[in-house]
Amino acid sequence: MVKIYHDQDADLKALSDKTIAIVGWGNQGHAQGENLKDSGLNVIAADIPGSRAWKRAEADGVKAMSVADAARAADYIQILLPDEYQGKIYRDEIAPNLEEG
Repeated sequence: MVKIYHDQDADLKALSDKTIAIVGWGNQGHAQGENLKDSGLNVIAADIPGSRAWKRAEADGVKAMSVADAARAADYIQILLPDEYQGKIYRDEIAPNLEEG
């Protein structure tokens, strides 16, 4: 049986003082980031500086930064990149900037 969740099923208080980084402000990243932002959460976009996605994030009113900077700044990270880039970006940009916790 399918369970459908509604707004009243979610308590966003646990995320209200957190920063969520969306790595890859493309089709998926943009959509998910906008949903989080529209829910009142603090969202940052991580992409290639000066790229079309970077400019789109800024136009959307989301602070854009490098992946490494976003990894340092965020409490939660969503990796929404094409599969073939995820491993390298994680190893090179995200993992070295994570803190325990």
